[in-house]
Amino acid sequence: MTTYTVDTYAWIAYFEGNKKFKAEIEQSLLQTPAIVLAELAKAMIRKGFNEKKSGEILKYVCETSIILELDKKQAIKGGETSAKEKLPLVDGIIYSYVTEDAQLLTGDKHFENKALAKYIK
Repeated sequence: MTTYTVDTYAWIAYFEGNKKFKAEIEQSLLQTPAIVLAELAKAMIRKGFNEKKSGEILKYVCETSIILELDKKQAIKGGETSAKEKLPLVDGIIYSYVTEDAQLLTGDKHFENKALAKYIK
C-alpha cells in the first residue's frame, strides 16, 4: 500500500470532493504534518465553515492519518528545506517530512516539479 505525506491542498481538494484526491487518500496510508492542521483550521474559517463542521474535518484528518509533530529538530530541518528547495516557509516545513517511502500528495504549484511529490492537477 502506498504511503503519502498529505499537504493542505490535498486535504482541501479531498473535502471539496475532488475524485483524484479522494481515490489516492482513501486507498493509501497517510501521514499529515501538524502544521497542516493549522492551515486547515485557517482555510475553514476563510471558507465560512462553522465550528462543528471544522471540528469534524480536523477530527477526520487526525483519525485517518498519523500526525507528524513539529519539534525543534524538525523546525530547523523545515527552515533548511525551505531555503534549499526555494519554498515558502510552511511549504518547506511540510516538504521536510517527505521521504522516498512517503512522498507528498499535493496539487500546490510550489511542488509541481519536486522529485518527492505526487502532483495532481
